[in-house]
Amino acid sequence: MAKQQQDILDRIFASLSVRGILLHPTTMFVFATVVMIGGAIFLWEGHQDKIVNLDEFRLTEDKIRLTPTPEWAGTDLKKLVLDETESGNASILDTDLVPRTAGVMRSVGFVETIRSIEKSKSGLDIDVIYRQPVALVELSRVTLVKKWPAENQGKTVLLPVDRNGFLMPESIGNGKNLPWIAVPYPTSFSTTWTLWQDDRIQDAAAICALFDPPLAEIGIERITTNRFRQPTSIRERVPYELYSGSGTRIVWGNAPGKERDAEAKSDAKIRAIEAVFSQFGHLDKVDLGRIDVRSGKAISADATKTAVKPEEFFSDLK
Repeated sequence: MAKQQQDILDRIFASLSVRGILLHPTTMFVFATVVMIGGAIFLWEGHQDKIVNLDEFRLTEDKIRLTPTPEWAGTDLKKLVLDETESGNASILDTDLVPRTAGVMRSVGFVETIRSIEKSKSGLDIDVIYRQPVALVELSRVTLVKKWPAENQGKTVLLPVDRNGFLMPESIGNGKNLPWIAVPYPTSFSTTWTLWQDDRIQDAAAICALFDPPLAEIGIERITTNRFRQPTSIRERVPYELYSGSGTRIVWGNAPGKERDAEAKSDAKIRAIEAVFSQFGHLDKVDLGRIDVRSGKAISADATKTAVKPEEFFSDLK
């Protein structure tokens, strides 16, 4: 039976020829379709000014509807879109307007995600998500200990990061009431608008981004960990902690999506912290000692009420 099927296939393929393939109705239909579409595009690009009133479809700033940019953004994105067109004469009729605009948006460092770009007779609609600072990475004698330059002993550098751990310009963090991320010996960073290649900073930023209102508004000054860059299984046993500055320390655990077995998810931990906040108020005004929310409930983990200085979090650094 198998030999018979093989003989049939052999006869079919033997009957095929270059001429037969080229003159086959399916081949000719595909060819004609391609020629028709290509010809239509060619004729449209060359003669659209004779078919429609181009001024009616001229793309101007007032015809671009864009997600409002952050107050700190120093780039006029509407102008940037128009400047990227040939001679600055953008038209809604341009066949490559949407992909070209997408390319412009991707080149802007503070654009995190493009939700949609749509064009219509009335203009161009651009819906994007912008990066927002959620925390400030602390570079100081606390986090760098013996490596911090002697001439900078009294100085602290605070670099803002977004929820994914992308480094933002230092000026964006000025005046922002954001929690500080303090990790021992943070890795060196590259340039702004690039991902900070330190998973501890990325994890801490992800935790900060969970809170609304922000952590700083409920009285949390820092998110810290003694976690070094050990193998993952070891790092998971070293928790992230939220430090209020008044002595209250909240043991958070691991970053969202990286919880250990039996560790509660982020929403349960947040509810536990909100319950503490509702009962005691701003956490930078009260010393509650050490509270563990890894189970999803606020459990006192330290009966002492001694305030802990942030330097002491890193006292075991070698």
